[in-house]
Amino acid sequence: MKRSNLFFVVVALFWFGQFIYVPFLSPYMRAAGISGTVIGVIAGAYGVTQMALRVPLSIGGWKSGSHKAIIAGGLAAVFVSCIIPMFSESWIAFLLTRALSGVASASWISYSAYMLEGAGDNANKRMGHLMAANTGGICVSQLIGTLIYGHVGMRAMFAIGAASAVAALALLAATPMSKTRAPGEVRVLKKSAYIAVLRNKTLWLCALLMAVSQVLHFSANLSFAGVFAQESLGATSFQLGLIVFVGQLAAMATSMSFGRIQKASGFSERTVLVFGFALFAAYCVVLPNLATATAACFIQIIAGVAGSIVGIILFANAGRDFSDDQQILSMGLFQTIYSIGITGGPVLTGAVLDAAHANYRPPFYMLAGFGLLGAACAAALYRAKGQR
Repeated sequence: MKRSNLFFVVVALFWFGQFIYVPFLSPYMRAAGISGTVIGVIAGAYGVTQMALRVPLSIGGWKSGSHKAIIAGGLAAVFVSCIIPMFSESWIAFLLTRALSGVASASWISYSAYMLEGAGDNANKRMGHLMAANTGGICVSQLIGTLIYGHVGMRAMFAIGAASAVAALALLAATPMSKTRAPGEVRVLKKSAYIAVLRNKTLWLCALLMAVSQVLHFSANLSFAGVFAQESLGATSFQLGLIVFVGQLAAMATSMSFGRIQKASGFSERTVLVFGFALFAAYCVVLPNLATATAACFIQIIAGVAGSIVGIILFANAGRDFSDDQQILSMGLFQTIYSIGITGGPVLTGAVLDAAHANYRPPFYMLAGFGLLGAACAAALYRAKGQR
């Protein structure tokens, strides 16, 4: 089934609103005297609410046959999350902002489930398109934020995020998304569906590897890379925006070309996964040893490529070989498990940073260890579809 182009615009606006302020938030809080541990907790709150909501939303979306309502609810959460810090800049307000942003991101289960319906062997291609819209929205948000943040400040970033959510809601209303449940059909998840999902080793492996990837992604280039660049390298507000923008631009380019490159190269999914995790480990080793903020901006290309190739493969294969009722449950469980990395990674990184007395090498070397762990597990355990 061909997806409406309006749907991809909604995806882009959704992530635009979520990320317009992200590169500047952790440095902003650090400059306000908030400790690394508290910054980590605030960043991790984004994952806590996702863990709580992923499975219920996946089941609710499947039973209702309509992903549109869940997507609309997520956009409303984006709007509220951006409104709160416009009236208060306490750490509690920022905590609520990131927690509500996590509520919004929990609706991603419906975006991905909608894209994977009937995908079959086109799963990698469809996920590449979805992630291109995802990273495209983030790239545009970072470009705009990079250009204007130094002139307008944090509150304007949140106002722009709220406006993006309103625009996305308006476009969603005009987007054709038919229900997958027939009129009068009653959907019930049988016990066998839960058992099949819980026993699937591929799902658990993909989820755990994705959790490791999220530890790296949310702890390094989305949280503490900017803090390091500001505190240790004297990065300007323009450069703080570039740190996320460059990484997301690389991720978008990789997502759009991934299928063609993998096919042309002949590399197996396992080889690409190992390479992606090893690349992230190298990024975490090099970053805290850089001498200039400009270098810190451009090294984000490595993080963007690594995160993109790992995410595409793991997302596409986590729900493979399941029936429709099992697939939505598997995606909910998959996204719940990897949210552990979103929560735990920043908290652990912030605590290590405080224990190291603002020496950035120990926390980033620790993250490099997670990258090597992911590479080792992928090399030893991952099997692509059709492999034995």
